[in-house]
Amino acid sequence: MSSRYSLARDLDELERMVERLGDYLLGDAMYLPVGGGFFRGASTPQMTLGALLLRRRRLAKLRGKLKRANSFRLDSALARHDSLQREWTLHYEQKLQREVPMRLKLMAGFFRECSESPRDSAGAYPIEALRRAIIQEILMAMARFGYERREAAAAVQHADQTLRQLLQARDFIWPPMLAPVYPRETFWWLYGSPVAG
Repeated sequence: MSSRYSLARDLDELERMVERLGDYLLGDAMYLPVGGGFFRGASTPQMTLGALLLRRRRLAKLRGKLKRANSFRLDSALARHDSLQREWTLHYEQKLQREVPMRLKLMAGFFRECSESPRDSAGAYPIEALRRAIIQEILMAMARFGYERREAAAAVQHADQTLRQLLQARDFIWPPMLAPVYPRETFWWLYGSPVAG
């Protein structure tokens, strides 16, 4: 995540993801390009349900900072998302169930890199922190929608044991505007960085 956060960009990306959500749920792809910028320097964000849920909750929490017209746009996107989630709930659950282990596998690669070269891996941590935040959004959505989450939660708990050993406490690593969305108790990895070796 860049050092600057844009509500407008988040809203644009959420709308594009929701526009493609029906096709995404019925398709096999786990990643679906939707246009725009996901990370600094990237030209197209990749849609996953986790990436969509990250934006959805973030924008809902920061609604008071949106202009009135953008608040209406957010309401429309949220309503469309919720309708599609209810209509295709089995497909939605299956996508979430597949996304967690996929993201954890990528994190396992980061853990290996940290053990081999701690100093070099510190620069990659912001991407891993985002990846872990997306996993948390998925777990929260699974709980909210009543989806089975025991297996995913156990796998995340195992990964978190490794992650906690790598981090030392720091200030919030994302732009300050986002801190109210991510309390330290739940999103503790956003308040730390790898210990340099």
